[in-house]
Amino acid sequence: MEAVRKLIQDNDYLNYLSQTKKYETDRQYCCHNFSHLLDVARIAWILCLERQIELPRSVVYAAALLHDIGRFAEHEDGRVDHAAKSALLAAPLLARHGFSAVETKLILQAILVHRQAPETTADLLGAVLAEADDLSRLCYDCAAQAGCYKAKRMPALGGIQY
Repeated sequence: MEAVRKLIQDNDYLNYLSQTKKYETDRQYCCHNFSHLLDVARIAWILCLERQIELPRSVVYAAALLHDIGRFAEHEDGRVDHAAKSALLAAPLLARHGFSAVETKLILQAILVHRQAPETTADLLGAVLAEADDLSRLCYDCAAQAGCYKAKRMPALGGIQY
């Protein structure tokens, strides 16, 4: 996990999060901040453990911690796919912090498909990432749920329908 620790301390990584924060300071819906990324990482790792998916923890965490780093670009230009931008920005970060070519390919592919419904992607890490991304949302306790597309597709949680 040393590579992950270095990754989240990287100046470029922190800059991407800072750029997104500028656009989401007054956002009524879920934000794409470090807290969200870490929640996704933890949930993705739990899903891997529960399903006996044998991936290195550093790969799962890196994919989750990088999956939304390009979100600022979508705010700047609504035509930009933040998943593609995130993968583009993630590639040099992964190389810089010692991830192998195989690990990098796994992580970048998962980032590219993380916006798809988990059941529609053949990419195992991408499906886990997409599911963890959805599960990280606290839609049941959100004042903006009536206007949010994510809340509409979320299953009931603990008997609470939202």
